[in-house]
Amino acid sequence: MSSELVKLYNRIEEKLGKETAEVLLESIEELVKEKGNYLKFELKEELLRELATKKDLEILEQKLERKIESVKNELLKWLIVLFLGQATFIVGLVFTLVKLLSFSK
Repeated sequence: MSSELVKLYNRIEEKLGKETAEVLLESIEELVKEKGNYLKFELKEELLRELATKKDLEILEQKLERKIESVKNELLKWLIVLFLGQATFIVGLVFTLVKLLSFSK
């Protein structure tokens, strides 16, 4: 017992008797213990709400994978478009050069 509890016990014992003081102090200690357990539980619950769980991380990972896949598909689409445009330009340039060379003869 802490010194404050000893003082409280002595005062209660003087007023109400030894048996009542013991019962009252045991009840107070039990209430304090229960309140402490309740506060620990509340704190644990609050911390769990703030922390990311494995499930949260899995969901995030799935979202990122879908986003990466989407960006990859978009880049592939633009790569094909640019390749076709460049190929068309080169074919047109070759035909133009062939025409110019055939006219100059």
